[in-house]
Amino acid sequence: SARASAGWLAGAAMRGLGRSGVAEKVRRAAAARVAEGLGQLKGLAMKLGQVLSFAVEDLPPELQDALQALQTSSPPRPFEDIAPVIERALRRPLSEAFARIDPAPVAAASIGQVHRAILDDGRAVAVKVQYPDVAAAVRADVANLSVLVRSVRLLAPRIDAELVAREVRERFLDELDYVAEARHQAAFAARFEGHPFISVPRVIASHSAAEVLTSEWVDGLRFQEALGGAEDVRSRQGEILFRFVYGCVFGWGTFDGDPHPGNYLFDRDGSRVTFLDFGCVKRLPEPVLRGWRSFVGALLDRDRAASREHALRLGFVEAGPEAGIDGVVAALTRLYLPFGQDGPQRFPSLWKSVSPADILGGELGDVRRRLRVPGDLVFVNRTLAGMYMVLSRLGATASWGRIAREYVSGAPPSTPLGAAEQAWARERRPGEGSPANHR
Repeated sequence: SARASAGWLAGAAMRGLGRSGVAEKVRRAAAARVAEGLGQLKGLAMKLGQVLSFAVEDLPPELQDALQALQTSSPPRPFEDIAPVIERALRRPLSEAFARIDPAPVAAASIGQVHRAILDDGRAVAVKVQYPDVAAAVRADVANLSVLVRSVRLLAPRIDAELVAREVRERFLDELDYVAEARHQAAFAARFEGHPFISVPRVIASHSAAEVLTSEWVDGLRFQEALGGAEDVRSRQGEILFRFVYGCVFGWGTFDGDPHPGNYLFDRDGSRVTFLDFGCVKRLPEPVLRGWRSFVGALLDRDRAASREHALRLGFVEAGPEAGIDGVVAALTRLYLPFGQDGPQRFPSLWKSVSPADILGGELGDVRRRLRVPGDLVFVNRTLAGMYMVLSRLGATASWGRIAREYVSGAPPSTPLGAAEQAWARERRPGEGSPANHR
C-alpha cells in the first residue's frame, strides 16, 4: 500500500544518511519492493519519495531510478477521468474553454497532472488539473500524523512535535487549494516581473478555479537534462537557484516550501531558470524574519556570542546551564551554512559526512536531545535543505558565503548576476539597491 511504502521510505531516509547503513542485500530487496509500489503513490507519500530522489545519495540503483521518475512524473490518470474535472471547475465544455488541449499529459505528480493546451487567442498554456480523489486521500493522511510526530520526537525529543505536525498539516493542505496557489503564483510572477534571470509563469485567471490552474506555457530543460550541461552552465544555474531561495527567504520573507527539482525549468545556456508550483508557500511573521536574518548573519560572521543570543531568542534551545547551546549552534551552522567559507567552492553534500551513528548518538545525538525547532521555521529548514541538496547534485560552484551575505546583511553584489539583480531592483524601486531590501 502507499502508506506502507511511505513508512519504508521514511526509514530509508534515516538509514540512507550515511554510507554505513543497512546491508546491501537487504537494501536491494527493500528497493525492489518499494519500486513496485511507487506507481501507486500519491499525496504525502509521493512527496516523500520526491524528496528522497535527490536527498539521499547512496540508494540502490533500482530505487534511485524509480524515485527520480517522481521528480517530474508518475503514472498519469486517463484523460476521460481528467476532462470532467476541468469542465466542472471551469463551468464550460472543453471545446469552449480551449481551442485545443492535448489529452496526453506532459507531467504527472503527487496532486495532479499537467496538460498542454491552446487558448482561442493562440496562446500556449499549461493546465494543471487536480486528481478527482486526491483531496480526500491527502486529508486522510494528514488527519493522522502520529507517525510523523513519533519520527520528529525520535530525531529531537525536545521539539514541540505537535506544533511541527500542525505546520506540516497546514502547508500540505494548502497544496490542495488551487485558488490560493494561483494567488501565490501571481504574487511571485509580479514580484519577479522583468527579472534578469528568474521567471515565474503568469496565471491565466479566466481558466483557473478550485481544481484547475492554468498558466502561460514555458519551455525548458528538466533537472535530469540540466545535469548533463557544462560545468560553468550548471554553476550559473545553481547560483540562480541559490539567489531565488535566499532572496525569497531572507529578503522577502515569503518562499516556496517545495524545493524538489521537478519545480524548475532551465534555459539551455544557463541564462534563466523558471520556477513552477507555488502550492506550498509560507510567509514568515516579521519578528521571526528579523530574528532569523540576524541569526544567520551572526553565523556567517562567525560571531559565537551573537549566534548563541539569537538561537535563544528564536527558541532553538532553552536557556540554562545544561542547554548545550554551543552544540546546537554548531549543528545549525553545519545545516544552514554547509559551504562554510566565502571563497569559490563546489557545493558540498549535506549528508556525506553524517552517519546514522552521528545522529542517534555522539555529539549530534546530544544535540538532537536539546534542539527545538520553532513552528514558523519548519518549512524554512525544508526549503534550505532541499535547495542545498539540489545544488550538490547539480555540481555547482560559486562563492556561496559572499552571495548569502547580499541577502542576509545587504552586502554589495559579489557576482555579475548579483550586479544585474541590483540594477533591476534599483529600476523598480529607486534607492533600494541591495537584495536584502527587496521586500
